[in-house]
Amino acid sequence: MSNNLTPFEGRDVVQSTIKVTNAGDGLSEALAVEPVEMHHGEKRYLLIEAEVTRVHYDEIKDTDVLRRVHTLRAGTATLVDEDWAIPAIAEQKRRNLEAKGVHALSFEDDDVIAFLEGGDDDE
Repeated sequence: MSNNLTPFEGRDVVQSTIKVTNAGDGLSEALAVEPVEMHHGEKRYLLIEAEVTRVHYDEIKDTDVLRRVHTLRAGTATLVDEDWAIPAIAEQKRRNLEAKGVHALSFEDDDVIAFLEGGDDDE
């Protein structure tokens, strides 16, 4: 994992985060135009237009490095189709796990398939 964050005032920046304001306003406006009924436990996927309104740096406790914090003001938002959203979310979950050192096996790999079927290429 590479860090492409620019140092700030001579200090390394090793993380970035976001804070989103007005997150419900854009979707509430869209739902006023086209109401949708949602139910407890249901998953929905949102696409939000957002503008960066502030950037600041926080110190990371017990280190001499910084975290870059972006404040985004949400604008127009819409519910998006799960057929588009689910693969994008799944890919980001995979990348998040990989960044933590968790790597999934590829079950399309011939060696893995042979192993699962009980075969051994060395025989």
